[in-house]
Amino acid sequence: MPAPASTLLFPGQGTEAVGMSQGWEAHAAWEGTLRSAEAHTSRPLRRAMAEGPLDLLRSQRLAPCAVLAHSVGVYRAWRAAGMPLPAAAAGHSMGFYSALVAAEVVPLEAALDLISAVEDLSEAAFGAGTMGMAFLIGVPESDLRQALAGHPELVLSNRNGQAQFTASGPVPALESLVRELGPTALKAGLLPVQHPLHGPHMGALLPAIARRLATVKPANPAFPLISHFDGRLLGTGAAAWDEGIASVALPVDWLAVVAQLKALGAPLAECGHGRQLAGLTRWAERELVVNSLQAPPTP
Repeated sequence: MPAPASTLLFPGQGTEAVGMSQGWEAHAAWEGTLRSAEAHTSRPLRRAMAEGPLDLLRSQRLAPCAVLAHSVGVYRAWRAAGMPLPAAAAGHSMGFYSALVAAEVVPLEAALDLISAVEDLSEAAFGAGTMGMAFLIGVPESDLRQALAGHPELVLSNRNGQAQFTASGPVPALESLVRELGPTALKAGLLPVQHPLHGPHMGALLPAIARRLATVKPANPAFPLISHFDGRLLGTGAAAWDEGIASVALPVDWLAVVAQLKALGAPLAECGHGRQLAGLTRWAERELVVNSLQAPPTP
């Protein structure tokens, strides 16, 4: 009896690590995906993944391209090895771009162009080092919202779990927020990103991002995609691509995604490097077990 189709979870930036490509070089689908991404971006993605240094791999321009290409390559390699078409897919933050490509809504190159457009326009709008994001773990949401009331320039950008959040906005205000809540948090600090993602600061950039990508013609997804904004199912190419473009300004609500995963009832598998989404999902709903596709399939 064939294995049931899984719902795939695609991780976002921050999951990159030196050595993440180990074992994948022998898989033609992964290797071809990485070659295509390198040709389109002119960035040494495979070398950075295999050898580092970590500063290069985590650099603002390279990291999202590496995570996207690796996750898509992992998906294609598993499909080539016989994995059934997913029942659905979700992506956390820019992991949604990986889901878009895996579902054949847009080609890999279009998702890489979306990353480039976000980076170009954010740098022009905000300047280096002025904006960013902070993470806060182990802080009650009510406490965080009360603290944010004293920092109107900041917004709650990610609800990753019952007590796992990110905020975005100007760096000085983020540093102040971390100093304020850090003593009572399990962990708190700034994320290695240069833009105020998943908040209204990015909203003014959306028209220019859309113009940069106006020639992209999305296809209907090969399987449903789950919005990381509110957990709804996206069944058409237009809805999925619109969500991808708007996602840089839309907050992430992983709790809403988890509710949809539970409703769908399919097995879950994380498609990319690490176990970030397995952890977030289990913290949100302890009964949900997330398998991993990060090890290459065996012949």
